[in-house]
Amino acid sequence: MSEKLKIQAIRPIKSLRYLNSFEIEYETIGGKKKTWELVSRQGVNRLENEIKKHQSYTDGAMMFAMNDSKDKIVMLKEYRVSAGRHIYMFPAGLIDEGESIKEASIREFKEETGMQFFPEYVEKERYVSVGIVNERVNIVYGKYSGEPSKENQEDSEDAEILLIDSKEAKRILEEEEVSIRSAMLLQNFFKIHPFFDE
Repeated sequence: MSEKLKIQAIRPIKSLRYLNSFEIEYETIGGKKKTWELVSRQGVNRLENEIKKHQSYTDGAMMFAMNDSKDKIVMLKEYRVSAGRHIYMFPAGLIDEGESIKEASIREFKEETGMQFFPEYVEKERYVSVGIVNERVNIVYGKYSGEPSKENQEDSEDAEILLIDSKEAKRILEEEEVSIRSAMLLQNFFKIHPFFDE
C-alpha cells in the first residue's frame, strides 16, 4: 500500500471517462454468433482500422535505459492504483500529439526519473494486453545519464527510481511484483531465466 496514494473506493461503472468500451460482434468457425468486449484510449475509427484494415498505431513508449558499461538499468518501483501495490516496471508514458516516439521517450524519461535518455533503437509497436485493450507501445532502447530525481513527477505518481544490477534483478524477479514485459526484459538482458539456464 502506498503511503501517499490512498484507495478510497472500488465500484462498477457503466461508462468510462478516459477509456472507450467496445463490443465486437463476430462469428466463430462453427457459425456461432459471439461478442468480444474491450477498452481503448481511442475511438471506434482506430479500432475499425486496426481490425478491418490491419493498420498499426502506437500509444506510447517504454524506455529500457542502461549505463555505458551495460551493467545497470533504470527501473521504477511504482504504486499502481489498479493493483493496489508497488510494481517494478520500466519507465513508460503516452505519446503527445505531434511527438515522435523518440521525443516522447526522452520527455517521459525525464519526467519520471529526472535523468537524460539517449534513444538508440526503437522496437516495433506491440500490444500490451491484446485480450482486453488495443493499446500498443514501442520499447525504446538507449543509454541514460545524470542522477535520479523525483522533481518532475506528478502528484499522482508514487515512484521510486532504481538503478538495477544483475543481482538486484534476480532478487526482484524472485521476490517482488513485476509487470510481465518488464520481467521478460530483465530475464533477457541479465540472462537469468531459470528455465533456459538449466
